[in-house]
Amino acid sequence: MSSSQKPVTPVVNRFFSAGQKTLPCQSWRDLYWLLHTQALLAPGFSAPYPPARFPDHCLQQIMQWMKQEEQYPQALATHTEANYRRLGLYAEHLLKLSLDHCPSIQLLLHHHPIHVAPLAHEKGRKTLGEVDYIWQDKQTGKIHHWELAVKLYLYLPQAEAPNMPDSLQANNELPRFVGTQLHDTLYRKTQRLFNHQLLLSTHEQITDKLGRHVDETGLYLKGWLFYPLQNQDWNSYLYPEKPTLDLLNPAHNKGWWLRLPHFLSRLARQPDSIRWLILPRLYWLSEAWAPAAQTLDASQLLHLLEAHFQGSGNPEEPLLLAALQEHPGHPGLYREIHRGFVTGNTWARA
Repeated sequence: MSSSQKPVTPVVNRFFSAGQKTLPCQSWRDLYWLLHTQALLAPGFSAPYPPARFPDHCLQQIMQWMKQEEQYPQALATHTEANYRRLGLYAEHLLKLSLDHCPSIQLLLHHHPIHVAPLAHEKGRKTLGEVDYIWQDKQTGKIHHWELAVKLYLYLPQAEAPNMPDSLQANNELPRFVGTQLHDTLYRKTQRLFNHQLLLSTHEQITDKLGRHVDETGLYLKGWLFYPLQNQDWNSYLYPEKPTLDLLNPAHNKGWWLRLPHFLSRLARQPDSIRWLILPRLYWLSEAWAPAAQTLDASQLLHLLEAHFQGSGNPEEPLLLAALQEHPGHPGLYREIHRGFVTGNTWARA
C-alpha cells in the first residue's frame, strides 16, 4: 500500500490537523470516536429502536466542552483508560462524561437496576436488569432511554468454520460474526438488546421512578467488524451475502482478520515504512497514533507473534494489530492506516 492511498478503515478521527502541535490524549480521542463514528447496524434493522444519536444542539455543547478538555484536561486526562479492566465499562464511562457535561441534558438514571421478587425456591433479591442511561433533553422535554454496546466481531464464513452451529432462528449470517472468545456473537447480542435490554424502560419501576413514560428508546451500538481477505489488498474484504449486509450500516468500521501463517506471508512483503502496534483491549476504539519509538518493525512484531501463539499463556487468543505510517506533517509520529486480528491456525475450527 502506497503512502498516497487513503486509509482502508473509515475512521472519523480527523481532528489532528497539520497546524496542531500535540495529539489529544487517548481518552479524548476515544470519546470523539464514540460520539462520531458510525453505528454497526443499518437504521432499518429494528424500526422501534433506531440508532441513538445526540440532537445537534447537544452534540455542539459536548464538543465545546471537549475543546476545553483538549486545552486543559480534567475529566479526559492521560491514562484515563488505565482505570478500567473492561472495554465496555470504559466506553460507558466516556459516554456518561458527555451526558454529564452537556448543559441541555439532565441525566435521570444511570445503571439503574430493576429488582423483582424471587421465586419461592430462590434466596435474596433478583435483578431483572439495569437500564444504561435515561436522560432528558431540557430543550424539548423528551426523555430518552439509551443502551450502549461497543463490540468487535470477526466474520467467519462457512469455509473458515464449517462446523459452527448457526442459530436456527436466524435468516442471516449474524451468528457468524463472533467475538474473540467465540461465545459472543452479533446475533446473540442483538437478540438480547432488542428482546430484553431495550424493553427495560417500559417496566413499571422505571415509569414510577420517572413519573412518566420514556419518549424514545435508542440503541447506541458502535464498534468494528473484521472480515477475511480475498487477495493481497488490505481492504479486499470477503463479505457475507446481501441479506446479511442489508442489516449492517454500510459505513461501519471495517478491518481484516487472518490466521497466523497467512499474516506472516504478507508481513514479509510489507515495506519498511510500515510500522506496527499490538493494541491492548482498552485501545480498541479509536484509530491508533504513536511515536516511532513505541512502534514495532516487522522483525519485532514477528518475534512477539511467535512468542504469543507458541507460548504457554493463551495461544488461541487473537491479537488486534494496527499498521501505521508516518504522518507527513509530523515527522516521527505514526498514524493507523488499517487494522486487523491475527488468530491461531485452529481458532474457531475446533
